[in-house]
This record gives sequence, C-alpha cells and structure tokens, in this order.
Amino acid sequence: MTKHTIHLDMDGVVADWDQAASNYLHTNFPLDAAGQKEDRWPPHLWEQLREAPHFYRYLPKMKRADDLVNLARRFRDELHWNLVMLTAIPRHNDVFEVFDDKFRWMLDHYPDIPVHFGPYSHDKQDHCKVKGDILVDDRLDNCEQWEYKGGTAVRVLRKDYDKCIEDLQEIFEAFKLV
Repeated sequence: MTKHTIHLDMDGVVADWDQAASNYLHTNFPLDAAGQKEDRWPPHLWEQLREAPHFYRYLPKMKRADDLVNLARRFRDELHWNLVMLTAIPRHNDVFEVFDDKFRWMLDHYPDIPVHFGPYSHDKQDHCKVKGDILVDDRLDNCEQWEYKGGTAVRVLRKDYDKCIEDLQEIFEAFKLV
C-alpha cells in the first residue's frame, strides 16, 4: 500500500519570501484593490530581485513556521506518512543558484525533511499520488490544482497563518481516528 505524503511549500509557507523581498526592494508587496496580496511581483521589481545574490539562501523563517513543521512531523512520526518540502523554481528559471540556496536553507532550518522541486509551481499537482495527499501552500492556483487531482490542500494566508495550522490540526485528528 502506498503511503500518504504531506507536502509543505517553502516560499510563503515556512520561508518568508515576501518579507525578504520587501526588505531588499525597500517596498511593500503589491496589494490589489481589496487589500489582498497580488500573485506576483511586477516584472520591473522581479528583475531587481533576481539579481540579488543568494536571495533564497537567507530568507527568514515565517513566524510560526516551526509550529507548522512540527505538526507536519506528527503526520510523519505518528501516522507514518511521508513528509517532504515541495518547492518551485522561478517560472523562467532565471535565478541560477536557487536549487543550491533552497537545499542549504533547508539544511540550516529543517535538515530532517527532504526537498523536492515541482520543478515549477504549476507542476506541484503532479506530486499528488494518493487520494488525500496534503499540500500546504500559499498560492490559490496550486491548492485548486492539487484538489482537482484528488488531494487535500491547506492554504496559507499571511494575514491568518493560525487558520492554516488549525485546519491542518483538524485533518491530523481526522486521520488519527482512521
């Protein structure tokens, strides 16, 4: 029988990409008319970010990243699931040190969790192999694609990170009863 897997996204879920980008660019992440975060940085700002040396290597952790990761470890340790970090490379593959930077970031912060690459964001859905596999991600399109493949998606919203942890805890408790 194939084991379930819980996949954690890296940027925007455990690594605070937005804060690092805002700090580097000396500006806040663009918001839409409703005050929600846009999906992507404007191209002129992305051009500046892709030139930042080892940008992904030194991202700060999200404030409650350890809580989220510890809960994911419970899926691994108590329910005997696989646990992986499922991350993506920039859509134009134009940040050459991104693979090495992300591996090194994980070794510094969560060395017990293997890193898998989409390789691109839209490829994450292809990692859903067992009905009920979980993806924890900040992008709505990734979550929708994951659910279309039969998986369970938990969306991380910067403004309500606690809800993500609560939702994942509920899923854990439900699987624990099975």
